[in-house]
Amino acid sequence: MRDRTYKQVVGGDYLSDKQYFVVATALLVVHLMLEAFYIWLGATPMVIINIFSILTYVVSIFVLIRNKVLLSIWIMVFEVYLHALCCCVVIGITCGYQLWLFGTLSCVFLPFFLPGLNGFQKKQIGIFSTIIVASFMIITALGRRGLLPTRYNATFEVASVLYYANAFLSFSAIMFYAAAYNIRMSEKNMELQMAAEHDFLTGIYNRQRMQKILDSEILRAQVFSDMHLMVAIADIDYFKKINDTYGHVAGDEALKELTNVFARYLDAGLLYGRWGGEEFLLIAPEDMSYDEFAKLLEDIRQQVEDNELLIENAKIKFTISIGAAIYEKGDTSEQLVNLADDRLYKAKETGRNKVVY
Repeated sequence: MRDRTYKQVVGGDYLSDKQYFVVATALLVVHLMLEAFYIWLGATPMVIINIFSILTYVVSIFVLIRNKVLLSIWIMVFEVYLHALCCCVVIGITCGYQLWLFGTLSCVFLPFFLPGLNGFQKKQIGIFSTIIVASFMIITALGRRGLLPTRYNATFEVASVLYYANAFLSFSAIMFYAAAYNIRMSEKNMELQMAAEHDFLTGIYNRQRMQKILDSEILRAQVFSDMHLMVAIADIDYFKKINDTYGHVAGDEALKELTNVFARYLDAGLLYGRWGGEEFLLIAPEDMSYDEFAKLLEDIRQQVEDNELLIENAKIKFTISIGAAIYEKGDTSEQLVNLADDRLYKAKETGRNKVVY
């Protein structure tokens, strides 16, 4: 059976709080390992500086636990930035600590594109991003000219290993932040699309989405002459009376229960969505004849009639009326729906709780 769900492939914020906690913990572990390296190297200034870095990440994790995420992020960003510069000054650029600035830049600059940022926040990001780039260029230039007060030089072999390790960590950070950013943005885009094309109450397609699906089906019917395109409009009988008698909560439950009945025919190929108020548009499975579709609609009507809602100890029964129509060559979607709506009106006028086709 052809997939007629018409799913669309779409493209969140940034990292989640949990992800930031993982980042803070990972950086704390890295600095604990760095402490052992600095002691082995005999770089006393970096041993002392790194103790403050370790304490900084302990504070950052504590701040995260207190749900002050933004503050924790800036603490971590500034620590990485300052630690990288200190390493370059004390140990030299041959170990590649300046490459950490690339990862820092990705963390700082990617949120620039988040919706909802005000001008001041974007200005902050822009200024700090510029400072990071400028710092990299300056520290690299000074290091190559031997103008940094480097006192603790690692051997060539150690420096080479550290350079490649720092390069790996820096580019891994860039890929991690970029991937996490894109994933979250995709999630947000999906949420927006869901909100735009689904009914908030029932969770099914709304009128806008159903109109697109119907237009696509009309185009297919115009191309394939042997295709049977049939639609129906279903409407809850005396819906206003349900709301007036039992309250709007009962009316909402009736709408959701009717949706549940439609869902039983989803695997059979039935497409459905909320058309407006208590009306629903149904599009028949494409492998059905008109008489078979009418039987399916009668089954739906019977299930609704046999059903019973329990709302605050009150047993509520309701029925539906349905009008159906089949596509004829040259029909527009509006004409097809209007024909089904006319037959729905006929069902209402002739006693309700029936299918007219």
